Amino acid sequence: MRKFSRLMIVISHEGDEASSFSASVVEVTNGDNTVQVADFETALHMLPHKSEVNVIANGTVGNMAIHNIARIIRDSGVLVSLDLSSVRELNKVYDSPFKDNQNLISINFPQNITSINNQAFAGCKNLEHISIPASVQKIGAKAFDGCEKLVVLEFTDPSGWYFKKENGDIVPVSNVNNAEDNPYRFTLPSSPYRNFELQKVSDAQRANVV
Repeated sequence: MRKFSRLMIVISHEGDEASSFSASVVEVTNGDNTVQVADFETALHMLPHKSEVNVIANGTVGNMAIHNIARIIRDSGVLVSLDLSSVRELNKVYDSPFKDNQNLISINFPQNITSINNQAFAGCKNLEHISIPASVQKIGAKAFDGCEKLVVLEFTDPSGWYFKKENGDIVPVSNVNNAEDNPYRFTLPSSPYRNFELQKVSDAQRANVV
């Protein structure tokens, strides 16, 4: 599998009203070599099938742009680590655009995103790593259902975050590696995160936390 060091996308402007994804500059960097290409879709399609590449988005990115980025990644045949941590104006991603995306292997969100939808990444069978910023207050049901390879769920600020066990108990996410608290990690040959729910627990609710 061929790995490329960086595919960087610099976005001049993109809002929810726009019907297409556009970038002011698209650069493909492999080692010390950098070339500019016409657009993001062209950049991915010029790479070998199943190669791995880092995609970095900068600038103002709206919900429609995210849907188009997800579509381009899904149709590309390239395995993508998507870094959205530097984008602006992205508070919530609607309608789960990454659902069933077989080419997404990791994703980082911007610090101002507040929620992750139900089934947001359901069926992303190659997703291995996801970073949750401190701004996120809600993660929807079955957000990671079917994410067979997801082994790293990283919280910038894990305080207040718990996962719900089958018996209804809620356990701090810091205990996700504990066999007693999370037997899925030790009995399933795949992701420990696909069969439980994550929730933000208020101070008033913490009296019931095990």
